[in-house]
Amino acid sequence: MKSQDMKNARAKSGVSRLWIGVAAATGAAIAYLSDREHGSARRQAALRQLSGAAQAAAYRTARWRTLIGSRLLGRAQGQPPAQVTVPSEPIAETNKPEL
Repeated sequence: MKSQDMKNARAKSGVSRLWIGVAAATGAAIAYLSDREHGSARRQAALRQLSGAAQAAAYRTARWRTLIGSRLLGRAQGQPPAQVTVPSEPIAETNKPEL
């Protein structure tokens, strides 16, 4: 009976273990990044990592949009999507077509 009472009390107060964990993790991150001796270098490193991740995501999104757009264009015209073939060997200098 006591465990049911504890569940009811926790539900009434609105504080769960998840939120306590989130608050603890947030406090630890703030303390880690606001350190007087090493905080500046840590913030710069975190900014570089976030910037790199954002650039990579933007690049992947642009590639995806191009791929999907080219496939949709072919379908709109009633054509099947173009098949891409990758050569197994590099083209030799003597066999390259003239442009």
